[in-house]
Amino acid sequence: MNARLIACIWFFAFVSCSILAQSNSENALKAILIVGHQEDGTQDAMEEMDKVANLFEQHSIAVFRFYDEEANWNEIVHTAKDCQFFVYAGHGSNMGENGNAGGICINTMVSSAQLIRELKLKENALVLFQSVCNGAGSSAGDLKDIGIVKAKKRVTHYATPFFKVGAAAYLAINYSNGALHFLEDFLKGTSLKKAYENQAEPWCKVIFNHPFPGYLDKTYSIAAREGGGKSIIITYLNGNKTQKEIIAPKSYNLAYVGPTEFTIDTIRKTGLNSGKGENLRALKSSLRRFEQRLKKELSLL
Repeated sequence: MNARLIACIWFFAFVSCSILAQSNSENALKAILIVGHQEDGTQDAMEEMDKVANLFEQHSIAVFRFYDEEANWNEIVHTAKDCQFFVYAGHGSNMGENGNAGGICINTMVSSAQLIRELKLKENALVLFQSVCNGAGSSAGDLKDIGIVKAKKRVTHYATPFFKVGAAAYLAINYSNGALHFLEDFLKGTSLKKAYENQAEPWCKVIFNHPFPGYLDKTYSIAAREGGGKSIIITYLNGNKTQKEIIAPKSYNLAYVGPTEFTIDTIRKTGLNSGKGENLRALKSSLRRFEQRLKKELSLL
């Protein structure tokens, strides 16, 4: 066989294998883990998040960490576009629409408007909030029961921006290692709703479960714990820490928004279908190049 023809065939085989290998790498699930500065709680938050990272890696999910001083927003935006999981632990804020709950607190304060404008997640991504004030309803500064109406409003304003940038589901939990325990369940194949209920069961009671406004495919639910007993309110002002003992009010510590039957397979299938489309386009391009080169080589025989 003509040496140039053999070289042409080898070229096509090499390009095809390279495309397939690249596709497999791109289809691997990815998680971005973010820890904002939390004064003397930062180290504990990072150690908690490292447990989440280890769990993801045990399930062959690539992990990208952005902790404390290294939580640079531009780098987060660059990385997040390839991620199916967005996990945040840090302060909550009132940087949402019209001063409502929203935004994340890292090296720079990121409002909901900026998040919508600049952040992009993989389609059907899952957003997890660990101990973020307002994220599940309650805030560390609440001195009395805020009521379900206000809790719903906070959750709505925190979750909605993420649905505008690619996410399909949102879960916020205020219990220590809550995100870790939820993921242990979810990554085994348990649905979003069931994994949420499993986390609520030992600590609180589901008190609200309704369709999510503006999204026909999503439900939202909030679980609460009755008040009573003593609680310590910790606040920081200009770097100074103050503590106040109060009677613990009713607290809204767990919430989810998303399709009730949303699972890890939902995320995997989305990634595979997206990868197949990109892979097919690349293979078609490779075939066209091979056909052109093959015709040229045959004309010289």
